[in-house]
Amino acid sequence: MAVRSVLAWGLLWGTAEASLGHILHAVPVPGLAGLVMVPVGLFAMSRVFAATGRPALIPFAACAAAAVKLADLGLPGRGPVMALRPALAILFEGLLVAALYAAAAPRREGRRPA
Repeated sequence: MAVRSVLAWGLLWGTAEASLGHILHAVPVPGLAGLVMVPVGLFAMSRVFAATGRPALIPFAACAAAAVKLADLGLPGRGPVMALRPALAILFEGLLVAALYAAAAPRREGRRPA
C-alpha cells in the first residue's frame, strides 16, 4: 500500500510539473511557476504522509516526480538546465518537507536514544 501511494502521488506530482510547470516556466512572469507548483508538490507530499504516516517516504515520491520532470529534457527549444533545475528543486523540496514532518511528528513513548 505504501509503495502504491508513493508512486501514485509522486507520478501525479511529476506529471503536473512536466506539463503545467513547463508551460508556466515559459510565461515571462518571475516566480509564477514556483507560486503555482509548490502548492501542488505540498499537496502531493501531504497525501503521501496521510496515506503512509511515514515522513521518510516523502523523498521517494519526490524522486518519482523529479524523474517524470526530467522528461522535459526531450522537449525542443529549451536547454537542459530548464529541466534540471526544477528536478533538483523537487528533490530538495521533498527532503525539506520530510524533515519538517519528521520534526513535527509526536515522539513515541518507550523509545529512548542510545
